[in-house]
Amino acid sequence: MRNPKFKEIAPNYRRKVLVVTLQEGRKTVTYELPFAVFRNHKISTRNRFVSLEIDRELDRQAVLFELEDGTTGDFPADLVLYYCDPTYAWSPLNQLKQAIKEKLKQSKLSIRVLADALQTSSSQVMRLLNEQQLPKQFLQLFHLAELAGYTIQFELHKKKAA
Repeated sequence: MRNPKFKEIAPNYRRKVLVVTLQEGRKTVTYELPFAVFRNHKISTRNRFVSLEIDRELDRQAVLFELEDGTTGDFPADLVLYYCDPTYAWSPLNQLKQAIKEKLKQSKLSIRVLADALQTSSSQVMRLLNEQQLPKQFLQLFHLAELAGYTIQFELHKKKAA
């Protein structure tokens, strides 16, 4: 079970990200969490962070923030993993993989049949469904999702002119 704690956090307005360092035991990993994750808050160079405080009362597992326009908010360390770490069990990619695996188990299709449908090898299909690896062939994963009866949708949001 993962138990990440915030070690450091700082905004990078040029890249439009929060640079977050999480610590799990002795291991530290730095992530870049896009400002776009905070849809309800308009974070930009015109609306900067007034304060970013790691909450010690919650054992450094949350961050409290305030913006120049007076809005406040908070977020847990798991949110950083959700958006930035593809090996995190609850990341969108791994949730899709798990749903596909469940659907495939119900259909009782063999890996060989799926590999033939994808025009690839059985080992490649197994790699696509492995939670610990980020697949290199997203098209094959999308095709596999379609075979399992799922559709994948992306939403693109156009940036507003500054």
